[in-house]
Amino acid sequence: MGVGTPLDGEPAVIARAIAERGSDMIASGGGQAVIDAAGRIPTELRTPELELVIGEAQMVRGDPEAALASFRRAAAGADRPGPAVAWRAIATHFLRGDLDAARGVLGSATGSDEGVTPRDRALLQVWAAQVHRRLGDAPRAGEEARSALEIAEAAGDDRALAAAHNVAGLVAAMTADHASAETHLRSALAAAERAGDLVVTAQILSGTGTMEFERSAFAEGIATYERAAQVGETAGFTPMLAQARMNLGLLKWSLGRLDEAAREYADAIALYRASGSREVAYAIVGKGDVHRERGELALARAAYQEGLALGEASGDRQALVPALYQLAKVVVNDDPDEALRLAQRAVDLGWPDLPWALNALGWVQLCRGDGPAALETGRRAADAAREQRDRFGLAESLSLEAMASRDPRARRRLLEESRATWRDLGDPLRGTLAELALARCSSGAAALAAAEAAERRLRRMGAGLSVSGPAGLARFVASDGGSAPVEIRVLGGFQVLRDGVAVPLGAWQSRKARDLLKILVTRRGRPASREVLADMLWPEDDSDALAGRLSVALSTLRSVLDPERRFPPDHFIAADASAVSLRPEHVRVDVDVFFANVDAALAAAGEDARERLEAAEASYMGDLLEEDPHAEWAVALREQARAAYIRVTRALAAAAARHGDHQDAVALLLRVLERDPYDEQAHLGLVSALEAAGRHGEARRAYGAYDSRMAEIGVKPSAFP
Repeated sequence: MGVGTPLDGEPAVIARAIAERGSDMIASGGGQAVIDAAGRIPTELRTPELELVIGEAQMVRGDPEAALASFRRAAAGADRPGPAVAWRAIATHFLRGDLDAARGVLGSATGSDEGVTPRDRALLQVWAAQVHRRLGDAPRAGEEARSALEIAEAAGDDRALAAAHNVAGLVAAMTADHASAETHLRSALAAAERAGDLVVTAQILSGTGTMEFERSAFAEGIATYERAAQVGETAGFTPMLAQARMNLGLLKWSLGRLDEAAREYADAIALYRASGSREVAYAIVGKGDVHRERGELALARAAYQEGLALGEASGDRQALVPALYQLAKVVVNDDPDEALRLAQRAVDLGWPDLPWALNALGWVQLCRGDGPAALETGRRAADAAREQRDRFGLAESLSLEAMASRDPRARRRLLEESRATWRDLGDPLRGTLAELALARCSSGAAALAAAEAAERRLRRMGAGLSVSGPAGLARFVASDGGSAPVEIRVLGGFQVLRDGVAVPLGAWQSRKARDLLKILVTRRGRPASREVLADMLWPEDDSDALAGRLSVALSTLRSVLDPERRFPPDHFIAADASAVSLRPEHVRVDVDVFFANVDAALAAAGEDARERLEAAEASYMGDLLEEDPHAEWAVALREQARAAYIRVTRALAAAAARHGDHQDAVALLLRVLERDPYDEQAHLGLVSALEAAGRHGEARRAYGAYDSRMAEIGVKPSAFP
């Protein structure tokens, strides 16, 4: 029975057709048709069998609350849910990431075979295996998967066989039994195709794509997940479409395609949020990875903290472990001890990302100045990566070992091996980082030219390079540009550096002192009256004590900027009886550097103009004071900087298109749309760039996104370019 099977006639006829054939319709992509037809059936005709099928359709379409309500009606009067109700309820909870609820249903389900089909019994074991797998219990998951296979094989039911082989493959992958995993997934796909089951086919393709990711076959994984997304969309399987988009983000991030990864993660987040799924944690953590690579630390930290909270709530280690070790990398400046604790906890949990967790721990140790510990951790990470056939993790561990090594020859050898591995993986971003590290190991004109070329390529790819950036190779190969006594960074997050070293959060005795400095930065050297500053800092308080509080905050700020009192009190912050101001001639402020780069770029001509545009675009590390989105005193400068960035990036995209650099144009236009999702010129330019690059399917998808955005604001869209 296919998608187009009619469900017409009297309500009783429709009810009988859904109860008898609705499950097959859902499997072949007719879930919405089942839901629409069910809406014409009165309550008195809704049998338990009918409610089961309706709930299954609602589950597939991404409406878990409606699905669970249908299953409760199907089980009404029963002390414990039978297999037919239980597997569907478990699947619903699982697909929205609520593992506690899934485990609760599993514990209360009855094993009775009375009136139960072999398919239902097999699928109960399948979803039990899925739950235990996600919780990291490989032995228990393996037992359930074997039981599912035995039941499905005895029944000769292809739909049950497909699901059972799929979960058996995923469980085998947990224990690094890759040969068995691949065999099971091939058998699963063959069974699903025989059954015409698009829903399970999408799940199998997802599992296959995950296997390809785990063995670092990223290009193959992208092709598989693109197919999974197509099948998921055809099947109307919303949770699986969200998962495919999320994993496409992961794979594109793994290839250094940061801007495309950001788009995939954003789409996945929207799909997950629409269905209320806790699996949104995966996409949120992934979006944090993009922010981290770009140097947008405030956004990265917020994303990881949200993903961590969701992972903690569900006990889902596939969200929890990455959130822990990636968060460790971005808090290392503010709280080195907390960074170490987070990374060590990820290592202790281990599965699913032990090599990556070990690498994070090693980078944190290196940031803390403990080179010997970092070197030993890097070697442990390399061993774990080799055992798991994780070439991405191996390449990262080689870079870590190199930077922790005190032997120049060993450092070069390790970096060369790391670079070769990144190149073999097809990752230009991290391969170029290794090239930059090699150039930094050498001296002379050739090494300097190689470093400059590598830095330019990294800027084009959107990578952030900063000596005070997140823990990782980029931090250790960045140029400090000549350390200033005090440098203030407000693009992408607030940070103060003294002589090139980030000031930790613990050095600030007062949040008000930090806020005072932020306000002074937004004034760009213009004095602010003490009364205005007091009102900004304590808007709800009009007491006579405000003048004294402001004086204390000012004193604290000066002690943070110059704790050793090397300079006169007014060297960085000028103050008199009436006003306070930052002295930009003595302080380097990143937003001022950005505006200077923009002015130089827009005034340049010829090839020099493109290079200057690239430098200006790269110096924008994110929106101004992203951690203070509601601070009224930051709005004007934030909008001014964002507008300048969009102007520069759009000009750079146009230059790339003129030179036939369509991939660069795509990346740049995606950056524009992240800042302004309603920029019609950027949308149409993106579609044209994708078409010119021969990526016609992606161009149609981009045009669909443009059409949706224009509909939101009541604008008639232009024709497809």
